[in-house]
Amino acid sequence: GNEFRLIIRGLKRVKVRLNGETTEESLTECDDNHFIQMADRVKRSGFINFFGEQRVGSAGTSELVGVRAFDIGRAMLQGDFSKAIESMMSGRNSDDSRESDAAKKVRQTWQDTSGDPAATLKAFHGADNILSRERMVLKGLNRYGKDHPLEAIRCLSHSVRTFWINAYQSYIWNQVASARIQRHGKKPIKGDLYQDVDSEEVKVLNSEDSTVSISQVVLPLPGFNIRYPENDIADLYTELLRNDAVTFEKAALAESSAKGGYRRLVVHPMMLTSEMILSDAVQLSFQLPKGC
Repeated sequence: GNEFRLIIRGLKRVKVRLNGETTEESLTECDDNHFIQMADRVKRSGFINFFGEQRVGSAGTSELVGVRAFDIGRAMLQGDFSKAIESMMSGRNSDDSRESDAAKKVRQTWQDTSGDPAATLKAFHGADNILSRERMVLKGLNRYGKDHPLEAIRCLSHSVRTFWINAYQSYIWNQVASARIQRHGKKPIKGDLYQDVDSEEVKVLNSEDSTVSISQVVLPLPGFNIRYPENDIADLYTELLRNDAVTFEKAALAESSAKGGYRRLVVHPMMLTSEMILSDAVQLSFQLPKGC
């Protein structure tokens, strides 16, 4: 796993005031006692084990933030590799992008030339340190032609190709995790999937009256080699994948399918300690399992 030591500065807390039938929120000073209570709550209850921005990209609508990794992965899983390349070349919203002017010029050339790979490659002007994935795909399109987008994508390493598909799986997982907690809270329910503490075997919870804890409950990353919960959460997976026109089949191309896996819904940080070091700053130390 990993060990963290964080210092959080400018610390505030949310103050809620009732105003008739509505509530008003504001920020106020966060005292030592309040923060200790919040840290103790995380110790007791853990946290929802969401995938973060590194995997799924910035929060917000596509109009606001542009293309994210899971958009490319979704197109690949739909078998639309031309769309996947178009998404890759579009990139993030220019207002939100940290890309250099040279990288933005390459993307603009792609748009201005209606996706001409040769012209877009010329726009690099020897800037070999930018958009390495995009450049590899452009070379593939130049070699195989725009009618063979899959061959162009295969110019990338296997790890890069699977990253985009993994990002889509993570995007679905996050949505299901939110819904699972909203619908059923933090207690295991009948039909949940779980793993014993010292085992990778996935089992189905057959009764709500059980010694299984919420930290043992897992949700699947969708794929062709996993089982889904045996309750209403399975229907949610079906709905989300159907809305995106995505299916996972073992016989499909490796670039348009995935085996799947499992991820714990709730994780408890280990060795969590907190200390106020200034009036508005706190130091947190804790350990997390790998991938959290």
